[in-house]
Amino acid sequence: MHLVRISDSSDSLAEDGPALDPKRDEDFAELVRLHHRELLVYARALCRDHSTASDIVQDAFVVAYEKVHTFDVTRDFATWMRGIVRNKYREWLRKNKRYELSDENLAQIDADIAAWQQKRAESGSSLFDALKQCLDRLPENLSEAVHASYYEGRTSDEAAEVLGIAPAAVRKRLQRARDMLKQCLNHKLQISETES
Repeated sequence: MHLVRISDSSDSLAEDGPALDPKRDEDFAELVRLHHRELLVYARALCRDHSTASDIVQDAFVVAYEKVHTFDVTRDFATWMRGIVRNKYREWLRKNKRYELSDENLAQIDADIAAWQQKRAESGSSLFDALKQCLDRLPENLSEAVHASYYEGRTSDEAAEVLGIAPAAVRKRLQRARDMLKQCLNHKLQISETES
């Protein structure tokens, strides 16, 4: 998964706001709410499995809560959490004897997620909300192919078996769905830019 390349490593997010201190329980809960989706995206980019990504992020928040007293308030909370998620991912790799991404690949994914978070913070609107609206507008046959392939992580052959169609038909439906989603998202993003 490739999001956006950036040349610098700045990933300070305005969305945390100066008033949120993770050492306070209420603020920690709010920071979890603010960063949960982005960390799921990051973990999914690392391990390529939604269920595993959810477990990794949950474990990372538990570790963060237990070690919140070590958090340096001059650092960015999102960056700190990505570091914990990365460590949990490496633990998962060792435990499951899986292929490990190189440090260079990990750094690139980290930079891509940081850039994406920055863009999201600057836009003030949720790309996820726009994507959900666009997904809801897909015809049923395309939506089923997207769900089987991207949400359930099935191969074209596996999705074809579940949907009762040929693997080539699955690939064609996914291509049509991606084209429709791209067009819908571009339209929604253009509307949000003109409103701001």
